[in-house]
Amino acid sequence: MNPDLQTFTGGPLQTNAYLFPGEDGWICVDAPQGIAAFLRDKKLRVETLLLTHGHFDHVWDAAELVSEFGAVAYAHPADFPLLYHPIRPRNYGISGEHAPLRQVTPLPLSPHGSIRWGCSGREFVLFHIPGHCPGSVAYYEPRASRTFGGDILFAGGVGRWDLPGGSRRELIEGIRRYLLPLPAETMVYPGHGRPTTIGAERATNPFLQGEAE
Repeated sequence: MNPDLQTFTGGPLQTNAYLFPGEDGWICVDAPQGIAAFLRDKKLRVETLLLTHGHFDHVWDAAELVSEFGAVAYAHPADFPLLYHPIRPRNYGISGEHAPLRQVTPLPLSPHGSIRWGCSGREFVLFHIPGHCPGSVAYYEPRASRTFGGDILFAGGVGRWDLPGGSRRELIEGIRRYLLPLPAETMVYPGHGRPTTIGAERATNPFLQGEAE
């Protein structure tokens, strides 16, 4: 196991979360169902929760990480409505409920922008890439040559755009504008499925070939 990166996969949609060391504890990207129990079992203290977007499978344990572990949660303000008033999983045929997240700090991003941002001893470049969700964000860490983008980009695929607030045009344009120009060796750690690289997706991802509609 990479000591600088741990992966947790949980919940009914097999959602990925990623953990790596911060300045005074662990940084966690997304909070699927079961990660709070995983952290308790491993005796890991999370200081920072970076949310890629507000869909229920990515934020299921978010309120628990904030209330129990004292984590500071960050998200794009465009997804605050989803955090304050969660979509019920049963609307999608999934049992169970999760608590709303009301203690959340807005990321310093304006719509369709990017910015360098320091957090917990790490430096990221934040890319706001709507299309899957209004507040979808990719966290690019140049020194580690990796990006965490939730459901923006997958190995051989891209996020759904048929959910409320989705847009195929915005999603594809955002990926092309912000992610594909990154170095080819940049690792992509997605919200579901296996990791990939920018180079592989630039060359072979069928959704990113030709012109955006």
